[in-house]
Amino acid sequence: MALSHLLQKIVADVPTDLACVYAYSSDLGQLELVEAYPSLDSQSENERIIEEMLALSIPLLTSDHLCLTKENLQKTHFECGIAFPLMLAGDLVGIMGVFSERAGTYDEPECKQLRSWLPLVESMLENRRMREDQVIAQAIQHVAQRIGEHPDPQDLVEILQEYMCGPHICTCVVMFYGPVREDRPNGPFDYLEVRGSWSRFAGNANGLGMKIYLDAYPDFVSQLDEQKVIITQVHEGMMNQYDPLIRAFLRVQNIHTTMSIALHAGQRRMGSIFFATDVPYQFLSREIRGYQMVSEFVSMSTMAHILQQQHDFVQRGRAALLDAVTDGVMMVLPNEVIAHSSDSSHVLTVNLGFTRMFKMNQAKAQGLSVPQIMELMQIPQDVRHDLYAQWSSIPLRDPLVQRGEFNMVHPDGFPASIEWYSAPVHHDNRVMGRMYIFHDASASRTAANLRANFVSRVSHELRTPLTSIRGFAEFMLEELGDELPDLAREYTEIILNSARHLNALFSEVIEITRADTGEMNLHLTSTHLPDLIINVVALLELSYKERGQSIVMELDDDAPPVLVDENRIAQVLTNLVNNAINYTPPDTRIRIRMDTISSPTQLPNGTPPDVVIPAIMVTVSDEGPGLSQEDAEQVFMPFYRTKDARVGFVEGSGLGLTVSRSIIELHRGKIWADPRKRGRRGARFIFTLPTIES
Repeated sequence: MALSHLLQKIVADVPTDLACVYAYSSDLGQLELVEAYPSLDSQSENERIIEEMLALSIPLLTSDHLCLTKENLQKTHFECGIAFPLMLAGDLVGIMGVFSERAGTYDEPECKQLRSWLPLVESMLENRRMREDQVIAQAIQHVAQRIGEHPDPQDLVEILQEYMCGPHICTCVVMFYGPVREDRPNGPFDYLEVRGSWSRFAGNANGLGMKIYLDAYPDFVSQLDEQKVIITQVHEGMMNQYDPLIRAFLRVQNIHTTMSIALHAGQRRMGSIFFATDVPYQFLSREIRGYQMVSEFVSMSTMAHILQQQHDFVQRGRAALLDAVTDGVMMVLPNEVIAHSSDSSHVLTVNLGFTRMFKMNQAKAQGLSVPQIMELMQIPQDVRHDLYAQWSSIPLRDPLVQRGEFNMVHPDGFPASIEWYSAPVHHDNRVMGRMYIFHDASASRTAANLRANFVSRVSHELRTPLTSIRGFAEFMLEELGDELPDLAREYTEIILNSARHLNALFSEVIEITRADTGEMNLHLTSTHLPDLIINVVALLELSYKERGQSIVMELDDDAPPVLVDENRIAQVLTNLVNNAINYTPPDTRIRIRMDTISSPTQLPNGTPPDVVIPAIMVTVSDEGPGLSQEDAEQVFMPFYRTKDARVGFVEGSGLGLTVSRSIIELHRGKIWADPRKRGRRGARFIFTLPTIES
């Protein structure tokens, strides 16, 4: 039975002129006419009755009925009436009212007869509310599903108009705040811009791009931020508070009631959804809640879309940055998120350089395991086997750095020398994966080889006539020394010394080129370093004693052995001690200290990174002028001479330290100079050599 038929029976059963059912909002602040029989004469009559019924809300909570007199109904044409509370689960949810145009009151039998209908009315009201809630829920579900597809604002308005806007809604507008300024990322904003619109009067997409400047409405903006919903009954007396554009809009579309709902995502203020009716209307609380739920979906979807756009922009920037790198890059992550995976890692991404270097599709590479991608890399099978053995020997999250090289044939057909480097990638102080970088060193190595071969050949060609010059000079001094005039003897000695200097220079140039091209061969033997140091000092005894100098050695006889080329390390020690002899004033001391390093904490400040430990550290220090910070950084560069060396005419080519660095690094060691500091005299050179156990 429909509620209208039930009210018709009530009117016939109990002689009366009008029977109505009203529903309360959840806060009892609003009443909505659900059904009336017969129909009310006018909307104004209904509003006057609702006004009277609202005044009964509190008394009805504690009474089973209230009789209405002409005093209660003075704004209507009825003489008397009676109101019954409609209860659901102990809550007041509505009112059933009957009204008569005859003077007097309803007697007790009539009240009892009316009361007998209440359970059926309450049941019908509950069913009606459930149906309405179901319709609203379905509408919200449809809207939420469509919003999840990230429609543009105009599509969003059309979705709302289709699923949410009842016949009383004549206008729906979606507005977003203007661009965020860097100096005020969360407002105040300059304007609201219309991004989507619909109206019964003008149709879809009318006024898009129109801006409503907010400097004239600070109270409205503040209230919207605070209350989230603003409902306004529009009347002519309030038109002057709007700007001419909004006044024209309200008048042309005959707007009576407006509702603005804030679009907020957390603390992020985004805009507003505007609804309007062209008839007097009181928005119901459940209707408002439905619109608010939709606005939350819109806010979250819009925010997610903005964040996705920002994420995509960052990702595109990172991808472009990686693709701009000419080296091949591969990022590998663990498979912790992949259930039942037999592989321990997968490829997150590779760049364009990687795909070109190893001839594979960039999209197909992503997500593969390391063995799978290695099978696709166009490299020799023995290289693939060696690489897999090296890479699998270290866990993915191990902080150890790996490096190596291999030869292959480039996809374009030419041989290539590839240097690779693998290092952990950190995030929040945690190793999250590994980055593999592949550098094609073919061009640089070819250039280095050409340069080295050229320098080596030129040096050898020059040494041949130089040997003749030195031999003739030595012969003249030995055989004709006493017969030569003093001036001729002096010039011959200059020729001999210059020839010796050039010969040493050419030897050092050849050593450097050999080191650069990997042609410096080492003959490694297990060596007790203190003995080697003592032997070198003994060979230089004549040089330092001639200047009145002394050498103090602090050696550790129990130091572990080192695997070195004794001649090469002796060459380094000779060069460092010779420098100390030449740059230290007479009658001073030179100190050679040896330390066994088993922990990084034992290394001095200024030590270069990546020192292999355990190691032997040797320090050669003197009491000369020392090195400035600039000298300490550049002294190992080829042909570099310090200012003191140039001013004091100290003999040297500027290549000895360069050769020494090459020799030490070939032994997996490090060498560096310590600049002078306040309270300490002289220069200090330090080098390390890994012990055999490392």
